[in-house]
Amino acid sequence: MAGSASLVVALLLATLVAGSVPVRAGGDPGPAVEVRNPALRAAVARISRGSAAWRQAMAEVAATGRRAVLLTADDVMILPDGAARPEPFDPSELAAVTPIADARGHVSAVVVVVNVAGLEAVHDRRGSLPAEFHDDLDRVLAHEVFGHAVPYLLAGHLSGRCADPEAGERAAAACAIQRENVVRAELGLGRRTDRALNSLALARAIR
Repeated sequence: MAGSASLVVALLLATLVAGSVPVRAGGDPGPAVEVRNPALRAAVARISRGSAAWRQAMAEVAATGRRAVLLTADDVMILPDGAARPEPFDPSELAAVTPIADARGHVSAVVVVVNVAGLEAVHDRRGSLPAEFHDDLDRVLAHEVFGHAVPYLLAGHLSGRCADPEAGERAAAACAIQRENVVRAELGLGRRTDRALNSLALARAIR
């Protein structure tokens, strides 16, 4: 899901403002993606090994000096518009993308939040094999990072937005899903043709 008006706070501030430098993902070619969580780090490494399109995009982003920061839902709090205080990340959401931009819309970083614990819990309940969980996590990152974050980062501006399907638009024609499907094809993870979760292995457990 692309970012809304909500602002990601908490660990984001520790990462971007206080100067903390997260561990770079094993297998990732440079500083384009910063990630601490072991499951997300492993996912980035798998995608980087298997997708030439991902590797090229990460090299192009790294050359700009901009970066994607990958966090888990447990790492952040959300400050909705008009709210007086931050709230926990919505446990019903799978992921969110928030570009960090100045008043002129110039993007310096994009925060990608993934509900790793929630995704893993669903797979645990359905007795998934580890590979099924890994494949779904890779699909989520293909969409959120390659589909949404990378266009913002390459453009360096909010005008780089690559959207999810609009009302009445065929899902597979949407920018973010088209980009996601490029990486999916290279990884052998199937093709996404809908706007829901049906292309994920976990869909069989939540129908």
